[in-house]
Order: sequence, then C-alpha cells, then structure tokens
Amino acid sequence: MSDIRYLKRCADLAEQGDGRVKDNPRVGAVLVYDGRIIGEGYHQQAGHAHAEVNCLASVREADRKLVSRATLFISLEPCCITGRTGACTDLIQGEGIKTVVFAQRDTTPGVAGRSVEILRSEGITVREYPDFLPTMVANAHRHMLTTKDRPRIVLKYAQSADGFLRPADYKQSYWITSAISRRLVHRWRANTMAVVVGGRTVVDDNPSLATRLFPGPSPRPVIIDPRDRVTGKEQLFDGVGERAMLFSGTARPGLNADSIVIGKALNKAALTQVLSALKEQRLGEVTVEGGASLLTAFIDAGLWDEARVFTGAVRFGEGMRAPSLPVSAVLVGEERILNDTLAWYKNNGLSD
Repeated sequence: MSDIRYLKRCADLAEQGDGRVKDNPRVGAVLVYDGRIIGEGYHQQAGHAHAEVNCLASVREADRKLVSRATLFISLEPCCITGRTGACTDLIQGEGIKTVVFAQRDTTPGVAGRSVEILRSEGITVREYPDFLPTMVANAHRHMLTTKDRPRIVLKYAQSADGFLRPADYKQSYWITSAISRRLVHRWRANTMAVVVGGRTVVDDNPSLATRLFPGPSPRPVIIDPRDRVTGKEQLFDGVGERAMLFSGTARPGLNADSIVIGKALNKAALTQVLSALKEQRLGEVTVEGGASLLTAFIDAGLWDEARVFTGAVRFGEGMRAPSLPVSAVLVGEERILNDTLAWYKNNGLSD
C-alpha cells in the first residue's frame, strides 16, 4: 500500500532527529503528488520549525502550485497547539491541503485526537495507522513522557563472553567490543539527551561521555553518586561540553556541576527523584551506561524501557559480573557486529 511506503519514509526522516529535539517528538513529514515526493522534512531542534513546516519549505518553486492537491504524510498526528512554533493544523489549512495521513496520535495533552477533529471539521480527509511500528520507535521517548511522566530509559552495557563487565584487574587496558560497536554507541549518544553513570565509573574510568566517534551533539552527563566518590577533578567537571548534573549523597557545592542531594540510598525513591529532575531539564530520553550497581538499581526498580547488551568474544574468567535482566525482559532482536553480538530487550513489565 502506498500509504505505508510514505509513512516508512516519514519514519526514516524522523530518525534523523537527534538529542537536540530534547523532550519534543521526533517527527518526519513527506508531501506527495501523483506518486512523486515534492517535499520532505523532519523536526531538527526543540523550539524550531516542526517537520510539516520544513517539509513544505522544501517544495521547489515549480511545484508550489501542486501543494494544495498533494497528500501530506506525517509520522505523528500534527500539533494543534501554538507554543514556541505555530500550530501545524493551521499551516495545513492555510496551504489548502485536502488529505493528511499519519501513524500514531500524539499523546500530548491538548493534542491527542484534537488535531484530527480540527482537520476533519474543515473537510480535510484524515487517515490513521496507529499500529505502524517504525513511527512508534522514533517517537517512543515522547510517548513515555506523556503517559508515564518520566524520560524514556535505555540501559546499555557490554559484557564478556563469560558474563563480566570488567576483569578482576580492571586497571589494565581492555576492550570488550570492537571499534565498530564502540562507534555505534557514540551514534546512540548523539540521539539520547543524557548519559547516566555512577560515581565509581567516573572515578575509575574518567569518561568524557562525548560523541567523539560520531558527528552529532554530545549528551548531557549525569552522575549518580550517593556515596560521594567523585572528587571534581575528573574530566566531566572540566567545563567542556554540557554542564554535568550530579546527584550526590550530601551537598557538594565546590564541584563544577548542577548538584542535587538524593541521600545515601540507591533505591527506587532516589532514582525517581533523579528522573523527575531530568524531566524538568527537558531530557526526554536518557541512557544508563554503568556501572554494575547503577544498572542493577534501575533494573530492580523496574525503571527501564529498553536494554542494549553487547557480548564480546573476550573471556575474563573473573571480575565484576554483568547485571541480570529480569523475566520481564523480552528479547526483541539480535545482530552480529564483527565478533560481537548485540541483543535488544524490551521491558515487558511496563503497562501500555
């Protein structure tokens, strides 16, 4: 069916959006006349033009006369709210477009089907495809924000073939995964809004959490350190890139970070406080990269939506054990990357 073909293109465009969309949905739009795409665009940055605006702006002057006779395909229900940008329903009506096709409805309060009512009341034909999976994936973080009132949480870690995150002598230089897999991780970092790590990881590994291996925005560093391990001398506090957020056991006023006290316990209450603060910063999707105690805390609290687990070919024999996913973890895909295996899991313990 041609509708599905063009909605797939909308999903592909939506996926080009990266962490700069923040808590806004990732949306792609395509304008089609007589089987020919005459315009396309996607939402590139929070507060800037929406996908529909960029799509219509891309139409060549020679094709402008075709706009009112074309069909507009969108990966998500168009907005009907005037905020930092205008309502897309107004734009559609103003351009004289007679047919709109989209996948899922926008669960944002004030939209959620209201746009459909507005368009149909103006005589515009609307077709919906609510079960179209590719667009669900692109917009998963926005759905989580509007239905669960928290950022979408992705767990990411790499384990050895015998199930360890690191060897017993972790001071030695080691890699679990290939250079290709590490580059993919940096691609993911460009798409997430924040990367969450524990205080021990910051002290032991001194990571930058930047997208060094992929062109794209670096996520905001988030450190959860209830034991107050960080010293402030680590590179996440050097003032380069986005300012770190530090969730500590006690007040740490001397550190170059936005600091919030969560107490000494790494439990569900503390993690819920962290997620509430991240939502306030408009960080719609966050990736938890380690270490083991922090990953396990999120797993035990049930606060995760997706897990991406690399398994390398190396064996350590002993060391720090990788976390165990619960029975609610459903394997949704697996692929080989050189000698690595990447497994994708969904938390099936979440209600829709």
